[in-house]
Amino acid sequence: MSALPRAAFFDLGDTLVEAAAGQDHWRPIVMERVEREFGPRPWAEALYAADIRRVQPGDPHRQDTNRWIGEWLRDRGEIWTGADVERLRIAFASPLPDAFSLAAGAEDALRWCKARGLTVAILTNTITRGDAEIAIDRRRLGLEGLVDHLVSSYSVGWSKPHPAMFERALLLAGVGADDAFMVGDDFVADVVGAKRIGMRAIWKSARPVPDPSYPERPDATIASLVELPAIVESWGRG
Repeated sequence: MSALPRAAFFDLGDTLVEAAAGQDHWRPIVMERVEREFGPRPWAEALYAADIRRVQPGDPHRQDTNRWIGEWLRDRGEIWTGADVERLRIAFASPLPDAFSLAAGAEDALRWCKARGLTVAILTNTITRGDAEIAIDRRRLGLEGLVDHLVSSYSVGWSKPHPAMFERALLLAGVGADDAFMVGDDFVADVVGAKRIGMRAIWKSARPVPDPSYPERPDATIASLVELPAIVESWGRG
């Protein structure tokens, strides 16, 4: 690896952004969007609460959201066209509610990365929200000049820790795995996934107890993104 990495990848939820404590901030927004697009639907609340994922044996990280939605509806006697399923997916794909804001140190960490010439990408596992919806979040959070690329599992068709997510980000950044690092709060998705592809990984965790069933370990652990610049600078010195 060069003196400093050339690319920095960040998870979104609970890493770059955090939600105000309290009620479900998504539900009223999503329900209003669905009713506005399709009228009252008796199954809307159940679909919102459901885990629609249909994991295939031996292929646990493959993501096919629109098929999952269509099958969930068909199981309840609703036969929808692919175009209507996509309309429903978009209704569910609300941008981040206003209750979400940048985590402590997030903006400064991103500015530090950009000031040192690093390419920055967001890698986020999603169900209905694709790259286009994440772009709305980037704009609303004021990150358009600080985040270069967006990689969502909906758009890629695979979820972290599958290597396809990291490979997509590396391709967009134009760097190899040994020249990038991942920052995230999910030990398996972010740390294990990054380490298995040859990247460095920083685990954002207030209670750093790695899952003992995995041999991978983070290169550093932080409680806040305020600590990030010092960690990466130490790599350059070392």
